[in-house]
Amino acid sequence: MPPAAVPAAPVPASPLPDRGSAPVRGRAVAVAVVMLAVAMDLVDTSAVNVALPSLQAGFSLSSAGVQWLVAGYSLPFAVLLITGGRLGDVIGYRRAFLFGTGGFLAASLVCAFAPGAAVLTGGRVAQGAAAALMVPQATSLLQLMYAPRERARVMGLFGALAGLAAALGPLVGGALLQAGLPGADWRPIFLLNVPVSLAALAAGAALLPPGGSPERVRLDLRGTALAVGGLVLLVLPLIQGPALHWPLWCVLSPAAALPVLALLARDQLARAGRPGGTLVDPGLFLHRSFRAGLLLSLLVEAVMAGLLLSATLTLQAGLGMSAPAAALTTLPMIAGMVVGVAALAEPLVPRLGRNVVTAGCATLAAGAAGTAWVLHHYGDATHGWQLAPTLLLTGTGLGMLMGPLFAITLQHVPPARAGSASGVLESVEQLGGVLGVVSVGTVFLHTSATRGYVPGFAWAAAAALALLAVTAAAVPALPRHFRTEEELGLDP
Repeated sequence: MPPAAVPAAPVPASPLPDRGSAPVRGRAVAVAVVMLAVAMDLVDTSAVNVALPSLQAGFSLSSAGVQWLVAGYSLPFAVLLITGGRLGDVIGYRRAFLFGTGGFLAASLVCAFAPGAAVLTGGRVAQGAAAALMVPQATSLLQLMYAPRERARVMGLFGALAGLAAALGPLVGGALLQAGLPGADWRPIFLLNVPVSLAALAAGAALLPPGGSPERVRLDLRGTALAVGGLVLLVLPLIQGPALHWPLWCVLSPAAALPVLALLARDQLARAGRPGGTLVDPGLFLHRSFRAGLLLSLLVEAVMAGLLLSATLTLQAGLGMSAPAAALTTLPMIAGMVVGVAALAEPLVPRLGRNVVTAGCATLAAGAAGTAWVLHHYGDATHGWQLAPTLLLTGTGLGMLMGPLFAITLQHVPPARAGSASGVLESVEQLGGVLGVVSVGTVFLHTSATRGYVPGFAWAAAAALALLAVTAAAVPALPRHFRTEEELGLDP
């Protein structure tokens, strides 16, 4: 059945009653709960990276063992996001969020008290799977609680908070490691999740709207198996390939993923509209905003992940900064993201529409190029304060991209499909992050190995600028204007 023949899911005359029914103050607290849980996940992930040398020494891990402590989280998180998002439609977004948060809490306890590397790696796998259930519900719940015209602001600020959490992770990890608690070593990094998870569980149960699809849907097991199999074949070699110097299986595996994912697409199209629903609603892809938004989100995430990896390694390995000092140096970028969302993107979107994305690409490109110039000019003697203006500009560009892209991508998604759409979007963004490390990151690592970290960052910035040029060229695929709630036919 050709895609054009797939019936689009009808948009309800009004959003689910949960959204907007609570007072604004209650809604703000509920959103804070969601953001707290996602921030916890990001802080934990970046803090664990700081603790890797201590973990390697404590468990006498080989380099492969260290890689699996990272991949053990990243792989299940990436491949289960679509399934996790769809489970929100099936059992309700609040319930799925609470299950995911509870699972993350339990997995963190397993990691904290792991007696050996095998148990610790298993705990990291469980953390990744639980996060894949928890994180998509955040997006779905925000869709329910905020009207389309409000989402650019709240999701952009959500992205800025995520960046801040990722930046604070090394500070938190470094502080916990330096505290030198007797007999604890790296374990407090995981124990920190316990009070945060408990607070999110208690507040989430009391404040979050239940949500979920109003239709009778069930989890599509066949689609889930095809999606997980195809994404494992695609993502695993991208995660492991650079560290293993691209053995043959890392080249063949993505090629094997293509027919599996094609079979998934054919299966979802053939069963669209049948009772019970599919893993991914093919009707979502009939909307130009959703298709184009996914493409641009993939590219933007690739640019951001590649630049962050290159900047982090340049600051620490190239300029000799500690992990906490490097995290502090990148804080202007987080501030820039807030400025880009709240002060620029939000007021400009109604007037400029998709051109805000083009302006964001230009601003981000100027920031990346400026950072490369500062590093080239001052070399190994560069101080963090000298990078602050260009990092602020870089963050501003990211903020101008992240908020509008989220809102435009999901503007036509009905509440009944929020979970499925959120899972797809989160999965695409995760894949974009992996591609950024593989593309921009590989350029940086290869050049740094032969010329040094500062020249390596210049080459990485050039690769990022090339991706931004592709992103800007794809902007006309987006709808010209961001449609308001009234234009979508929804009640204000």
